[in-house]
Amino acid sequence: MIKIKNPVISASLIASILFLSIISLGLSLSILPLYINKIFGYSAFYVGLVVVAESLSTLFSRVYAGRYSDKYGPRKGMTLGLILTICSGVLFLFVILFISNNLYGYLIILLSRIFMGVGESLIFTCSGTWPIGLVGRKHAGKIMSWVGIAMFIGLAIGNYFGTLSYYYSGVALSTLIMIMIPALGFIIILIVKPVQITENSSHVTLLFAIKRIWKAGTGFALANIGYASITTFLVLYFIDNGWEKQSPLALSLFGIGYVFSRLTLGWKADCSGLKMVIFSLILESFGLILIAIPSSPYQAMIGSFLTGFGLSMVYPLLALPAIKSMSNQDIGLALSTYESCFDIGILLSGFTGGIIVSSFGYNATFIFAFLCSLFAIFPSILSYKQIERN
Repeated sequence: MIKIKNPVISASLIASILFLSIISLGLSLSILPLYINKIFGYSAFYVGLVVVAESLSTLFSRVYAGRYSDKYGPRKGMTLGLILTICSGVLFLFVILFISNNLYGYLIILLSRIFMGVGESLIFTCSGTWPIGLVGRKHAGKIMSWVGIAMFIGLAIGNYFGTLSYYYSGVALSTLIMIMIPALGFIIILIVKPVQITENSSHVTLLFAIKRIWKAGTGFALANIGYASITTFLVLYFIDNGWEKQSPLALSLFGIGYVFSRLTLGWKADCSGLKMVIFSLILESFGLILIAIPSSPYQAMIGSFLTGFGLSMVYPLLALPAIKSMSNQDIGLALSTYESCFDIGILLSGFTGGIIVSSFGYNATFIFAFLCSLFAIFPSILSYKQIERN
């Protein structure tokens, strides 16, 4: 089998594995809230619980994913992640085709989200550690930008077609695609050069990693509550307001804004610093408040775009102080610990979002996300001051 040795081409191919996997994730994120709410007839609380199950499984497997990548190499980690992602789709398809009892179906869906969560953890971590191992840590910001572009193009495609499939073709076809698309990643794994694995003599503990990364991670977690609110509740929010025809585009505009931001600003990720983080968080907050108090679906759609555009650069810009706070041999642990904060944000949003929606309505959860995004500015400032002192 021919191996691709050019590091830039290899990094792009690795990002494409993430892209394929995230299409699968995006399809599931758009289908599951509708399926649980409209087919099973369960409330927003149970929709949020599904999000919590995936977030918990991802969160608790992040450190394992990082250490697995450091010890066995990101190639093996990526392979295992793809297998688990495919298994998640198989379980959901099984529910659609063979399970008529809503309770049993819901429990199997919860199990499928656990599989997806662990697979997502491995794929996310290895899509960072593999290309950084090929091109070097000095280009980490650009690598994180490439990863983000792949992630949210995949999300935009998956979200859009998943929502459309619910209304026009049924969810079985989309679920089958959820299984087939990640399988293409195995072909790429075979042709990309693996990272050389060196004996890791580091005895760095998880507690040490948390102490080094918590400032950047807290800002990242708070910012991503906006992402979780949109992916979980935006379509249901539009349906509740009688705007269901605009809901697929509204959800996709978030991903489009995210990708557009990376394409226009991502090349500056390694040098733009704290000012860009603050600008991004303020823009995200403005987008969320436009969604929370809309006068029309078009205002909310603009808010979705601005939220994605603002959130986009937060991930690579806060990843830099996280990665730079740890040694090269612990880069997998550094990245996985940082990315755990993404899961904490999703977990917080899933848990509080269902309660907030049930008590105060859908717009209240976007107001909550708006406040969290503004508050994320403070730990972000602290994270950059930390690396300035080092």
